[in-house]
Amino acid sequence: MAQNETPRVQDDLYGYVNGAWQQTAAIDPDRVSAGVSTDLDKKVEKELLADLKAALAKAPAKPKDNFDKAAVLFGKALDFDQRDREGLGPILPRLAKIQGLPGLAAFNAALPELIQDGYALPFYVFVETDMHDATKYQVMFTSPDTILPDVTMYDDPTQKQALLPVWEKMARLLLAQSPLNPADQEAYVKDALAFDARIAAHHLSHEDAAVDDNLDNPAAWDTTLGKLAGVAVAAGLKPLLPSTPRTVNIIDTKYYQHFSDTFNADTFTEWQHWAYVDELVSHARYLSRDLRKIGELYNQAITGQQELTPPERFAYNTVNRFFAEPVGVFYGKKYFGPQAKADVTHMVEDLITTYKQQIHDNTWLSDQTKAMAVKKLDTMVIKMGYPEKARPLYDRMAIDQDTPLTTTLDTIAKVTLQYSFARLNNPVDRSEWVMPAQIVNAAYNPTANDITFPAGILQAPFYDVHASQADNLGGAGATIGHEISHAFDNNGALYDEHGNKKNWWQPADFAHFKKYTEEMIAQFDGIPYAGGKINGKLVVSENIADNAGLNAALQILHRADAPASDFQEYFINYARSWRTKIRPEFERVILKTDVHAPALLRTNVPVPNFPEWYSAFHVKQGDTMYREPAKRVVIW
Repeated sequence: MAQNETPRVQDDLYGYVNGAWQQTAAIDPDRVSAGVSTDLDKKVEKELLADLKAALAKAPAKPKDNFDKAAVLFGKALDFDQRDREGLGPILPRLAKIQGLPGLAAFNAALPELIQDGYALPFYVFVETDMHDATKYQVMFTSPDTILPDVTMYDDPTQKQALLPVWEKMARLLLAQSPLNPADQEAYVKDALAFDARIAAHHLSHEDAAVDDNLDNPAAWDTTLGKLAGVAVAAGLKPLLPSTPRTVNIIDTKYYQHFSDTFNADTFTEWQHWAYVDELVSHARYLSRDLRKIGELYNQAITGQQELTPPERFAYNTVNRFFAEPVGVFYGKKYFGPQAKADVTHMVEDLITTYKQQIHDNTWLSDQTKAMAVKKLDTMVIKMGYPEKARPLYDRMAIDQDTPLTTTLDTIAKVTLQYSFARLNNPVDRSEWVMPAQIVNAAYNPTANDITFPAGILQAPFYDVHASQADNLGGAGATIGHEISHAFDNNGALYDEHGNKKNWWQPADFAHFKKYTEEMIAQFDGIPYAGGKINGKLVVSENIADNAGLNAALQILHRADAPASDFQEYFINYARSWRTKIRPEFERVILKTDVHAPALLRTNVPVPNFPEWYSAFHVKQGDTMYREPAKRVVIW
């Protein structure tokens, strides 16, 4: 086929719909991708930039309103002249704090401060819903991040050599701006890499972390964190804790088991130098222009982004990272209309009803398991558009125009950490949203059994109040069905209707489900892509959800006695909703790290599992997108 020739739909649905765009679309030099989601991101960004600027022009120096606080934070992030004047100054006390620790005893004595002030530690602790009692919060203990995006990349010479030297260059350039002498600078880089290698040796891979069972390791507090060799983690956390917890969840058990090998008196200096470099790396983008430019070198190597993010979008992204909820509430109330909210809510309810019918008609589930699955659907909570208010956390944050940006951001992180730990004895607040309203995304939360559809994604081509039912089902319908289906993917299926990780399956049914899961893994595993191969185990949960979401939306068309042309519209808009172009450097990274398959494959691999595909476009044996009936996988 000639380069500019559109493929037949029967051979390549994604290429048929998106091929011409794919060949001509250019990724902005200051972005990582182009496509439908990026276009919506740009639209939301344009709207909110205007709103933030307008609010900033009127905001008092010390605002009380949370959106005004976000606007002042936006202004601070945009004030590069002030940051140039400050240089490295705002973080010099933090660098001195790390450098001034002579050994483990001093480290333990300072640990309460180090934890609360967000220093890079040889462990990471946070608070999340207890997997086994979704009404309660629990402390989680895990490993810190590695330099390379996934631990498997340390064994891949090509990716290792493409990225680690860039990180080294960035670290050296940042250290050259620090108070250290040249000899010490080189030693700090060497030790930082050595300590990172120690972390990587026992760190979970993304493939392992994609399985909830691997992350579910509750243990007694006193015999774990209370007795961690040489490190007073429990004592360090004490000022944050309303009372001593009974349990802690050890997310990365391999790392915990080897913790004393990673961090001890002999490796203390390596940690110290690693933490010093991390301070520079993590703060650089929020300091001067020159430091920001250096600090983005490694991220640009990972993503392939050619130019720095422009100042206004950088400031906008900063607000979206640290003050997203109040901005989301503002966005939802201003831009998400009541008609759209009512229409999409009806679509969600219709899809849940359809899903219940599919459970009822299922031929491989027992009646007992069917009843529990329907109960889970009946209990599922819909969060549509935007929350009515942000968490009270933001009322506690003071944002002013005089404090340096990095100091402000460190304080926000500290207040957030304190707020999170203070809730440990409180019941889980199920009104909270897992993502803010301006985000172009959607989510299912297994420990709450709720589905979230932010206003940001409920726009064309996903949803359009003026579009046909078939178009909307191919966009928003398949997306909604996808999120509902996460309740029954290989992870979501482990949680009951209340969000507790609890087996509700009959043994024979679960064995059958696991067999189907293996078939789904095999359908994607090993497909060549971007110079690598798809890891079917890494992406299986999302593929189960894609598959089931497609099917649920198709059943609504069947109930409406839709003509063949509607099914064509459905598949075409489904393919259009995945229109994406990503920089090749980043594609190679996300093959190792992302639980989602590439957009091309999320279009072309699941569609041939359904008979409607064959009848809509007269697909027959010999066509590239024909799949033998015995190899078609439909779980839900």
